[in-house]
Amino acid sequence: MNYPERDLHGPNQAQAITDLIKSLFLLELIKPSEITWLHFAWLSDIEILDNTSRKYAWCNPSWPSRKITLTEILDVILSKGGSVRLVIRRDKHNEYILRRLKKLKEDYSESVEWRVVDYFHDKGMVGDHYFLSGSMNLTKYGIT
Repeated sequence: MNYPERDLHGPNQAQAITDLIKSLFLLELIKPSEITWLHFAWLSDIEILDNTSRKYAWCNPSWPSRKITLTEILDVILSKGGSVRLVIRRDKHNEYILRRLKKLKEDYSESVEWRVVDYFHDKGMVGDHYFLSGSMNLTKYGIT
């Protein structure tokens, strides 16, 4: 079955973009893809889910009552047997997320891998049932 493409443009559709990102990660939390691919030139450990009212406790009961970050979500995806592959640009901005990924690598070994590439500029996310492509980075500014 072919599905139509849908274009979203910020900043007017910033809420739709953040809702889409949140929905894709919720999909992964419910049923992780065999491999979730994240390829973004710039990547931050952004807050994705607002768990201040504990409405996402079903994803991970140990999550605190606050906003939940990308690496916290990846941790749960990996704990449920998913695998994560990332491609990011060699840039000072990405050093923090790389430190966070190293911690996940210690815990999940071959289930999490990444490549750091000079001059990389692609942006997108791929799972078993979706493909997201665009001109945004997975950073706070990029999705808003």
